[in-house]
Order: sequence, then structure tokens, then C-alpha cells
Amino acid sequence: MQSTRRLMWIGVVVMALGSHGAVFAQGYGGGSKYNKPAAGLVAAFKTAQTHATNAARAETLRDSLWHLGHVVNCMEGPRGTHYDATTANPCQGQGTGIIPDLEAMGGQMGASSALDGVRKADTLALDTLKLTDLAKVKAGAEKVATMLTQASRAIGQ
Repeated sequence: MQSTRRLMWIGVVVMALGSHGAVFAQGYGGGSKYNKPAAGLVAAFKTAQTHATNAARAETLRDSLWHLGHVVNCMEGPRGTHYDATTANPCQGQGTGIIPDLEAMGGQMGASSALDGVRKADTLALDTLKLTDLAKVKAGAEKVATMLTQASRAIGQ
């Protein structure tokens, strides 16, 4: 009778340990990569910030708007509503776009706060792209760069 109980408890322990491993294997938590943003997302943030800064420092309206268009492409990704395939996408290969990548992170590690900030930066960038005054475009681009920096900090970057 005792050996039957012992075997039953061993079976329960083995099943519990096996279930624990299955949960972690499916990505529900734990492991060394838990709560770390994907490398592509981090790279896309850096690229978008660089292009927003380039737009703020550009000497011509054309160059400023060109870099700001890159920022929108990085934020929205190829499936974004305002993605412009005629403008280069310097974030190609760095995830699916900052917004979709943050949406995919769900509630992990400040993703919600970062997503809110990036959406606001996207709206500002789109509004700024409609301007024709270089000084105003540069000012808008500078604000977008700052917003992207703040959003990236929300996910620990």
C-alpha cells in the first residue's frame, strides 16, 4: 500500500515538473529572454530616433520631410496605414514596425506606455509632414525624436 502511494506521489511530482517546463517552453514566462524587447524593436527605435534627429537637423525642407517619412515607416511598418513604399524604410529587417511590435508585446515591460507614446509621435510626425515651413518641420521632428526617446525608455532602453 505504501509503495502504491509513493508511486502515485512520484507520478504527481513528475507531472507537475513536466507541466512547469511546458509552460515556460511556450513563452508564458521565465527563461532568460522573458520581459526583454526583441532586438529588432530596439534597433527600430534607435533607427527611428536617428532619422527624427536627422529631420530636425536637416538644412532643406525636402531633406527634413524625407527623414521624417522614414520615421513614420519605422513606426508603422510595411502594413501601416501611412506607410509610404516610395520612401525608403531604414528599419527593414528590424521587426514589423515599432507600433505592431509593441502591440505584440501586450502588457510586457512598459509596452503599453511605450505604445501610447509612439502612437502620439506617429500622429505628430504625420501632422508635421503636412507642413511647408522648414522651421516648423524641424521643431516637429525634434518633438518626435524626444517622444521616441521617452517611449523607448518605457521598455527599458
